[in-house]
Amino acid sequence: MFESDSSQNENKSSVKPFINKLNLSAKNSIIVLAIIGLIGLSIRLYYFPYGLPITHDGDLYFSYALDAAILGHFPDSYVFPNNGWSVFLSLFFSIARFEHPLDYMNMQRVLSLSISVLTLVPIYLLCRRFFGPVYSIIGASFFVLEPRIIQNSLLGITEPLYILLLTTSLYLFLSNDRKVVHYGFWVTALASIIRNEGLLLLVPLTIVYFIRFRNERMVIPRYFFVITIFVLILLPIAYLRLETTGSDGFTNVVGGARYYKNTIEESGDSENKMFSFVINGLSGLVKYGGWVLIPQFIIFVPFGIIMLFKELDYKKTTLIIASFVLLLPAFYVYSREVQETRYLFQLFPIFCILSIFTIQKLEKKFPKPKILMIILLIGIILSSLMFLQYKAVDYSHERDALGIAYDVYDITGGIVNDYYPEIKYLNFIRYTKVDNFPVLTTTIPGLTVFTKYDFDSIDEYIQYGKENGLTHLVLDGNNVNLSLLNDIFFNEEDYPYAIRVYDSLEHGYKYHVKIFKIDYQLFEKLHTR
Repeated sequence: MFESDSSQNENKSSVKPFINKLNLSAKNSIIVLAIIGLIGLSIRLYYFPYGLPITHDGDLYFSYALDAAILGHFPDSYVFPNNGWSVFLSLFFSIARFEHPLDYMNMQRVLSLSISVLTLVPIYLLCRRFFGPVYSIIGASFFVLEPRIIQNSLLGITEPLYILLLTTSLYLFLSNDRKVVHYGFWVTALASIIRNEGLLLLVPLTIVYFIRFRNERMVIPRYFFVITIFVLILLPIAYLRLETTGSDGFTNVVGGARYYKNTIEESGDSENKMFSFVINGLSGLVKYGGWVLIPQFIIFVPFGIIMLFKELDYKKTTLIIASFVLLLPAFYVYSREVQETRYLFQLFPIFCILSIFTIQKLEKKFPKPKILMIILLIGIILSSLMFLQYKAVDYSHERDALGIAYDVYDITGGIVNDYYPEIKYLNFIRYTKVDNFPVLTTTIPGLTVFTKYDFDSIDEYIQYGKENGLTHLVLDGNNVNLSLLNDIFFNEEDYPYAIRVYDSLEHGYKYHVKIFKIDYQLFEKLHTR
């Protein structure tokens, strides 16, 4: 069914003419990789959001890491299962001696983007399991210059370290040395600490392990030895998580099945609900799977998939099964109608290999391979820069939103309506309101955001605000979650009980935000006539 390990030698011989034409030695390969890495690093530093804090998921990882660094152990005030990235960050936070939260967040971003750039090494090595050095350099270039990977590396979240470990795991597992193969399992355990869905990679590794070594007498004892070490790597983290949160974090990997079961039972219409899950999941995979191929992979991956299924060996089989299981988390989130592309980023190392299958075919028909390599590298860089420029964040607007957030917090005391998405900076403002930073996040001033949106009128919302302690309205005329409030922004004279106390244009900002103090006495007077 499969080719023998000699297929690697055959691959090497098939690309030998190409390599000879380029005269690329091992030393030259390192130099070229270093240059590509520097280009990738330079692009990341160019788009680095200087002066802006980390928000959303990245802020959660930041606060956990900060508390862990101060306490010296896992904090018990968090319940999210994937704390591996935060624990990794806490090692660096415990060494740092900064006095401002933004400095720690910059460290978080620098670590994230550095890991993303360094991933070109295991990507190159993984490609070397299939191709010669020239093709492998192209594969590494695809990854380190991929625009979404660049954008993601600046968010300070889990993907860079997770992808680094997954790629390293696959590289080690595809070795011809059985001992090195075992290391692939153990690196997978480390990846599972970062994100629990990494446990799914154990499935293809196990299947292919028994296929490769099925004729060896000691295959089962060796496998149990490997799994024992695998479990021992996870046990300390699982124990500490149980002690602090009541959950080991790893069993959550089957949480999707429980979610489907509970949702279907609550719906009372199991067939239609399950059908809806399947359709949403598949359509999400097609939609976002196609989207993430743009701009770099769209030409190369489709044909590469066809080539992957030709002349199967254990290496290709590993990639096929790994691709399938790594798609399962994405299918789960898309079945719940989540709109995100980052759940597909773990497939990018495999996309790099698929692309090289296509390029290898093109090279055989291209008369000047040296020119082809140059064209490909230039094309990768230009397509990445064009995409990044097209999707570039308006940092001027974001800095305005941050500056205004300081004023919003001071005026409202941290009790505000939701003015998504710019409200994201308010959580960071809390860190700046304490002396002697860093401190535990439990000692930082609070933030209350009103996130109930099912109101039929402004009066109904104001009454709700009165009953729950809302004193001010923060409006920018573009309230997405509760659009009816926009009328106050544009027609404030129609709402005499909303007294404007702040206008960002008067403070030199281009981003227009108004803050209104609610006069509940006047509101009641006007509505009791």
